[in-house]
Amino acid sequence: MRRQQDEAYVLRTQELGEADLIVTLFARHQGKVRGVARSARKSRRRFGGYLEPLSLVEATWVEREGRDLHRLESVEGRRSFAPMQSDPLRQAACAVLAEISDCYAQEAHGEPDAFRLLGAVLEALEQGGNPRLLLRYFEYWMLRIHGLLPDPDRCAECGSALELTRRVTVLPGTGLLCSACSGVANSVEVHLRPAERNLLERIRRESPSKLTASGKVESGGAGLERLLRGALEAYAERSFRAYRHFTAAESLETGGGQQ
Repeated sequence: MRRQQDEAYVLRTQELGEADLIVTLFARHQGKVRGVARSARKSRRRFGGYLEPLSLVEATWVEREGRDLHRLESVEGRRSFAPMQSDPLRQAACAVLAEISDCYAQEAHGEPDAFRLLGAVLEALEQGGNPRLLLRYFEYWMLRIHGLLPDPDRCAECGSALELTRRVTVLPGTGLLCSACSGVANSVEVHLRPAERNLLERIRRESPSKLTASGKVESGGAGLERLLRGALEAYAERSFRAYRHFTAAESLETGGGQQ
């Protein structure tokens, strides 16, 4: 057995037996860690109430060789994002962040860039940033960090340069297609508008806090969602369920406006 300690975000918890919890962490240096928190449901004293989703903690656990579940000994709270999650839309956005992070984090493989990205997006969300825009930001950089981002400047089929003033067709998991190739690839005609391509450039250059603090910024439409979310789901080979809750929460907040 080996004792480990690392800064981590709590991604999710799952009940085990009558009193325990299985806790999934995204640790800065250790990647995904799954551990059992004994008696966590009976007493909050040992874990200080910091097992809420996306709490930032200093976690201590004991690795057990040959087992997928370790023994979580303690967590010390560093920062809680629970207050902002009293808002249904921000809570739903946090659920999306946690689900994607859980899917892409690797066990025993630290990803400091992805760790910092999650923290920066959470801070911007807490400061009142547009949740949909911040999800697009998170999707873009998760794809880029993992080397999965489609080239927004060239056709994925023929390699020709894409003119910024023209709409281009989106093929999830593949990238953008010029008008000549869109029919050949039998793609569904979902287009990425010039304004959405400009937003991609801003996301590339600006921090999430700066982007959301710079006045009204369009969060993109179906084309940008198909490009970014579509790519994440295509590479994961599954749909992320939390998006449905986000769409429902957003619809309630806007009176059924954006879907």
